[in-house]
Amino acid sequence: MPDYQSKNGQIVAVAANGTEVPIQIKGVNWFGMETTLAVPFGLWENADNGTTAYEIAAFLARNNFNAVRLPVSVENILNNSPPQKGVINLSSNRAINGTDFISTLQTLVKSLAYRNIGVLISMHRLTNKKSGATWFDEDIGVTQDDFLDAVDTVSSNLCGQDYWNVMGLDLKNEPEKATWGTGDDDDFVVGCEKIAKVMHENCPQWLGFVEGVVSTHTVTIGGEELEYYDWWGGGLQKAGNTQPKFTIENKVVWAPHYYTTAVAPQRYFYGDGTTSDFSTYVELSDEDLLARVEGTMNDMFGYLADDKNYALLLGEFAGLYTKDAHPKKTTKRTTDLTIQVLMEKEYAGGFMWSLNPESEYQYNPADTEGAFTEGMLLDDWLSPNSEFLDAFTPMDAMPNLRKFPCFPIEDR
Repeated sequence: MPDYQSKNGQIVAVAANGTEVPIQIKGVNWFGMETTLAVPFGLWENADNGTTAYEIAAFLARNNFNAVRLPVSVENILNNSPPQKGVINLSSNRAINGTDFISTLQTLVKSLAYRNIGVLISMHRLTNKKSGATWFDEDIGVTQDDFLDAVDTVSSNLCGQDYWNVMGLDLKNEPEKATWGTGDDDDFVVGCEKIAKVMHENCPQWLGFVEGVVSTHTVTIGGEELEYYDWWGGGLQKAGNTQPKFTIENKVVWAPHYYTTAVAPQRYFYGDGTTSDFSTYVELSDEDLLARVEGTMNDMFGYLADDKNYALLLGEFAGLYTKDAHPKKTTKRTTDLTIQVLMEKEYAGGFMWSLNPESEYQYNPADTEGAFTEGMLLDDWLSPNSEFLDAFTPMDAMPNLRKFPCFPIEDR
């Protein structure tokens, strides 16, 4: 299997003979394994809707997507829970071994490998219902040892030539109540070091994808001082000076999140005259919205791309798109501009949220709360959401966007 490294601002697959292949990511999130279903949504193929793992892989390959981020839960890993009955059609998904959680994950990875699609496993939730505000929470029954046991299980069972397309772990999704560099129990820098140490003992080839923490900040954009709150997973302001030190070099990938009004309205997406509760909002011009998106992205994490050291990509971004109810399409434009920025700043790519048509958002437009759903696939799990799909076409121009390389096994 490749040795995945993070250097020169890129993810690099390194062969046993030293051949290096840089890879940029045009990826999707495909959720479900972090829930009580214990399997990605959509594999229930029936008369009404649903699909197969091979069809998902073929769809992604046809549209130049080269990677999938798969959320999982500590609970499902430790219990080795099989998929819930009825949520996977095992006759049409014959490639999937649904005996237990690990066999499901292993065979899903192999199904994606058939199309040379890379996999990032996201340590997403502590339990199937609760994400956890840092990487452990004894109040909901998940200790540091529990989390590390789950990492040990995944990294020992998903490493090797059979699973060559697994690039690593997103070490903990959205640790919004963790600290950064404090030395306390909830210090995410220390947490990442502990998690990566266990991972690398089993699988030295993997990368550790590191998200940010959450706080309030100010940034000056266009001469105006703006206050902003980090997106969950997005706050990497301190990472320029304080970084996790893994036991193996070139293994850190910065993987922050950046979203839109559909997740939570942000004052910086709107102009003068917008009220604090967004009951009145003023949409910005394309030029001004771009300045706000670029300015906040750069302040949160984008500056990390400047020194071309560790790779920087977006672990989650986008969301509601074609259904944007703003008259001037602020939510939709925010996604378009996010892609523009990650391209211009030469990020290592990103994983859009999400493939699932059940993806739910809370605001549409800024002044209207509710439950609004949209994904890359329509509700039948077969038809593409064409306009949303096309939004990511600009990423096809990334110079190192390519299928994940499966290097030949060399004789020892």
